[in-house]
Amino acid sequence: MASLIKKVNIQGDIWPGLPKRFQTFLFFRIRKPEQFKVQLKAFVPEITTAETAAAWKDAKEKEKLLYPKGSRPSKSLPKTGVNISFSSTGLAALGKFVFDEAAVKKDKKMSAIFRKRQLRGGLFGIGMYTDLVYEGWDDPQELREAYKPQGEKKERLIDGVIMVSSHIEQDMVEKVNRVKEHFLKESDIDEDTYVLSDDPVVEFPLTRVGASRPGKKEHFGYKDGISQPMIEGLDDFSPKEKEPTAVKPGMILSGYEGDEMNQPDWATGGSFMVFRDLQQLVPEYEKWLEVNSHRAPFATNSKDPKEKLAAYLMGRWRNGTPVDLSPHDDKEGESEYHGANNFDFHPMEKHDRCPFGAHIRKMRPRGDLENDHAVIIRRGISYGPDTTPDEYNAGKSDDQHERGLLFVCYQSDIRNGYSFLTSRWASNHHFPDKKTKHVGEHGPGIDAIVGQRLSHHPPRSLGLPDGKQPSEERIELDQWVIHRGGEYFFTPSIEALQNYLTGPHDYPELQGRI
Repeated sequence: MASLIKKVNIQGDIWPGLPKRFQTFLFFRIRKPEQFKVQLKAFVPEITTAETAAAWKDAKEKEKLLYPKGSRPSKSLPKTGVNISFSSTGLAALGKFVFDEAAVKKDKKMSAIFRKRQLRGGLFGIGMYTDLVYEGWDDPQELREAYKPQGEKKERLIDGVIMVSSHIEQDMVEKVNRVKEHFLKESDIDEDTYVLSDDPVVEFPLTRVGASRPGKKEHFGYKDGISQPMIEGLDDFSPKEKEPTAVKPGMILSGYEGDEMNQPDWATGGSFMVFRDLQQLVPEYEKWLEVNSHRAPFATNSKDPKEKLAAYLMGRWRNGTPVDLSPHDDKEGESEYHGANNFDFHPMEKHDRCPFGAHIRKMRPRGDLENDHAVIIRRGISYGPDTTPDEYNAGKSDDQHERGLLFVCYQSDIRNGYSFLTSRWASNHHFPDKKTKHVGEHGPGIDAIVGQRLSHHPPRSLGLPDGKQPSEERIELDQWVIHRGGEYFFTPSIEALQNYLTGPHDYPELQGRI
């Protein structure tokens, strides 16, 4: 188990995060594995490390101190960041992952390699489609085609993703073009001219582009990115009285204290990445809030019942103020409340301030549990245009103006991270546990934002505080987030990219057959 965390060996989006007012996801499929390895090895110097990303972040903080708000240079730090991640099919194409484990284990030599080098994680191996369509709650009719297995062999199209992000859109666009050039060109004519190959090493079946919104708010209008876990050994963090404590680095990074997956040595410093393509039905959400605001107890006496109901669903007012700290007022103008974390939902037998089933309580229960045992770091970005006045007036999204969130998170174990949070907590009407006597037999309710239910499941509902013990008020919920698919990836260390992943096939006897 590693102890000293080498920032120079970790990709920067895992920690501390890449600069991303603008971001492009280039999903790729490997067509010629051996040639791709050569290109990948040459590409490694372009990848932004945690050390570099942290230096950019520090420089940005210093810049804020030097220049008052509104007077900063127009082209300021930080720079453009690049990271790369691989699905299990991508690692298999490189000869570093095996799907037919039974066949490999029959051979003594290959079996020894398998035990020493195979990346562990069943959900990563089968991929998101198999996991969330066959074993989860994704509706295949709602998924984008590129995320679905194709053809008679049901082959997955996405072997990996290259992320390019920047605070400056043109810088991002230029870098994206350079990345494509690197992997698609056949030869250079001169320094500024190249020829695209007719038979390229990779193809790009899907590209997704995002851009952050004013005030760091996602399309529903809530301040995003709040309450990220602090990591021991990386974040300089002294929690206040009720704030969650820092987590072990192995909850996010493979091979460090807190990681119980027992991954191979080459995986140290890497992290499993989940990408989720989420469409948001904003006008439908706003219309529902308007129609139902009178049904929320304690909201009718609020200066804005609709906003009180919106705060109940999230657990924070849209400006980030926790309802647990300020149940009746969003504290607009008091910035110290916007994103505050010094609360723990006590007393646990009541939910007069924050509903048991509110999004933030579902996804990070705080005092409902003794510690954080299911942890992810979120790195998503919004996509699509703002909602138009016509859409607001109609209360319906226009298909020509799709918008949503390109959700990204990192963890050392997908099953105990993203999968646990979304299936065992968000989509479970009875989590937080042991609340029946306080909220009734139907439990706290489903997460109104990301909780999933298929058409044959019981209706979505949420228990709301009404001053009674147990509380009796429940409100039926609509669906405002459409899950369009995604994929599971592994984001390897720089050393793994430079050496192991670009090295010889692990199973030359099976090369081309696994």
